[in-house]
Amino acid sequence: GFTPEQIEASGLLLQRQDGSGYYDRFRGRLMFPIHNESGKVIAFGGRALGDEEPKYLNSPETPIYRKSWVLYNLHRARNQIRKRDRAVLVEGYMDTIGVWASGVGEVVASCGTALTAHQVRMLRRHSDKVVVNFDPDSAGVSAAERSIQLLLEESVRVRVLQLEGGLDPDAYVRQRGAE
Repeated sequence: GFTPEQIEASGLLLQRQDGSGYYDRFRGRLMFPIHNESGKVIAFGGRALGDEEPKYLNSPETPIYRKSWVLYNLHRARNQIRKRDRAVLVEGYMDTIGVWASGVGEVVASCGTALTAHQVRMLRRHSDKVVVNFDPDSAGVSAAERSIQLLLEESVRVRVLQLEGGLDPDAYVRQRGAE
């Protein structure tokens, strides 16, 4: 029931360069719906299934989606964050899904961008304790350092979880479980 122009404004379609119509922005990608804190789908992330670049593609910013204002999975994790009085912060969709599926319900991620002060304040409304568990590669270490500084600036109590074996959080829980 939506016009192509409305779907293009949502970020799902792109107009062909020759103006002859539209094409699916996320074609050939595994899709991840991105929800706001109340659980409404406001955007999508897509992971390339082959060697396409970029590996991950997010919806563009729209009137209802500003990636620096959203934490992936917060709509599901917020009750567990309050109950356990901590959040586990990972880097991306796959880590969030894998860790969540293993039984760690207080897991969230920033949406394809560096953690922002607004995202930290969103987390802090639910708990002032955050466990940072980023990938062990150089990009993950660098992102963790920036995130830790930002969390500390917002008076969040931070712990860093470094997993054995050089595994990212998703691979770790698949091999060794949540405990």
